[in-house]
Amino acid sequence: MVISWQLPDMRRYHIYLMVWGLFLIALSFIPGLEMPARKFPADKILHALTFGYLGYLAARSLGWWGLLVVLIFGAINELQQFLVPGRHVAVLDLLANEAGIIAGFFIGFIRRRRALQAS
Repeated sequence: MVISWQLPDMRRYHIYLMVWGLFLIALSFIPGLEMPARKFPADKILHALTFGYLGYLAARSLGWWGLLVVLIFGAINELQQFLVPGRHVAVLDLLANEAGIIAGFFIGFIRRRRALQAS
């Protein structure tokens, strides 16, 4: 008798999604410092990548409902920065969050569909 300690795919991605969401919440509660103005705002790329991974995980674990859930999460995560000293709500950050979520979601959805077809 062989006992497998691996979680099924969907359950494993549920855990990853929750951990990554909690990580993003923790990051957004760190008080901010004033950043110097730059021609190319690299933080928008970081927003898109971190929330893109959230979208990817949502697609792999929740399917289409995951897109709605993480889009709302991304908006609330940006808006809650009103509560954090030194942090500001920025429309461009919100747009980067949402764009990253959508891109990551569709990558994850395609990978999920391929995995289901292969099995």
